[in-house]
Amino acid sequence: MHRLSLLLSVILSASVRLYAQLNVYYVDVGQGDATYLEFPNGSNALIDGGPSGAKISKFLQDKGVTKIDHVVLTHPHGDHYVGLKNVFSLVDVKNFYDTKMENTGATGDNDVRMVAKAKSGCKTHFPETGEKMKWDPKVDITVLNSCAQPVQSAKNFEINNCSIVLKVVYNGSSLLFMGDAEERVEDVIMAQFKTKLESYALKVSHHGSRYASSKEFLDLVKPKVAIISVGLNNNFAHPHKEALDRLREVGAKIFLTTSGTQTLNIPAPKKGIAPVLDGPTLYTTGETLPPAFESIIYTPEILFPPSAGSGVLEQLKAAAAEVNN
Repeated sequence: MHRLSLLLSVILSASVRLYAQLNVYYVDVGQGDATYLEFPNGSNALIDGGPSGAKISKFLQDKGVTKIDHVVLTHPHGDHYVGLKNVFSLVDVKNFYDTKMENTGATGDNDVRMVAKAKSGCKTHFPETGEKMKWDPKVDITVLNSCAQPVQSAKNFEINNCSIVLKVVYNGSSLLFMGDAEERVEDVIMAQFKTKLESYALKVSHHGSRYASSKEFLDLVKPKVAIISVGLNNNFAHPHKEALDRLREVGAKIFLTTSGTQTLNIPAPKKGIAPVLDGPTLYTTGETLPPAFESIIYTPEILFPPSAGSGVLEQLKAAAAEVNN
């Protein structure tokens, strides 16, 4: 009887330790964003769903996920919302968090919103800047940016700057999730939150675009690790060399989802135990990127071969520049 009690105690203790840590999965969804979080109290959240349903669906199925307590659409761009259509059909969703940004250049975002509205038992929320998200009593979650008032635009930079930005703090470790927010939003966030922005891990904004992750912002955040969700050989030349250089200058260890899903574990409160980010590939100061990335970052003309003809070449470059803006 004593042995059985001891065994049950060990199992219960292991279960408590498992739920007591915060697990974050920066999911490899190609050129897009999706981050899955498991909270100490057993609840979970998904921030964005990537550019298609296949990869995020496989990730959730492989983990045996049948319900998601909180689904966040940071902003209405296809590389963030398309995969959410599959998510709503695959699992039970309790809460959906959205902005009131209307992307007038697309219709798919409203399709997702309609699916969320029609989902039985799912409630839609429009969080405001400064709001506390009560997802777990032991985890402090603050909204640093959002568009809670109706606004319409087809301009990419305006849509990006409506991104829901979240700061998650557990066991003394802070995590920043930037969506695609650009320097304009970084400036506003810096003015409002100042030194409170310092974080262990930064989910780098806009897939490592040169138009985000300013030097001033990174100097305040002081990230130990930086995770870039990006697709290999993507059409936007992400991540841009300028952003990578700025991340390296502040000493951040850089992880890319091109090598697979990156996993971050913040343990339960216990002296001397630090967060761990476990990824198959790491890029740090002084290291070079793999050839596929070097060819994009240092010689972006690779994306536009001369054989395309000068007229087509200029059109492609102009189109890429417009998208990146």
